[in-house]
Amino acid sequence: MGDRYLFKAKRLDNGEWVTGQYVKGLDTYDKEVHLIFEPTTIFYSSGETDGWSEIDPSTICQCTGLRDKNGNLIWENDIVAYWDTYSTESGLAEADCDGQVVWDDETMSFQVTNRLSAESYEVLDECSVIGNIIDSPELMGGTE
Repeated sequence: MGDRYLFKAKRLDNGEWVTGQYVKGLDTYDKEVHLIFEPTTIFYSSGETDGWSEIDPSTICQCTGLRDKNGNLIWENDIVAYWDTYSTESGLAEADCDGQVVWDDETMSFQVTNRLSAESYEVLDECSVIGNIIDSPELMGGTE
């Protein structure tokens, strides 16, 4: 469950995803900066990096701490495919669905959009991550 406190975001300098601890602060000019610290990238002897990457705050995704049925970590803004069961007038029905993982302030939990029945977080351990809304908005019917 330690993964639950990880964040990922895209670096400002090259657009690559980075994963680690998120920090928001001020630089020496009192400008707000958003950083991710990746302890595995510290190369003091080469001087290449100190483990900090400045990131685009619009791409920040928090880890849910859960893994999909294929063992992949599930992140906020991931798009997941799942099999949904819901009630109809004639009984239960099932559908193959896609949804986006989002944080819900009301339930204080990660939820899946497009879920036909209540308690959408229940599908997270049975789903498959198929992408994320930042890299592949078309998977949810958005535009590129």
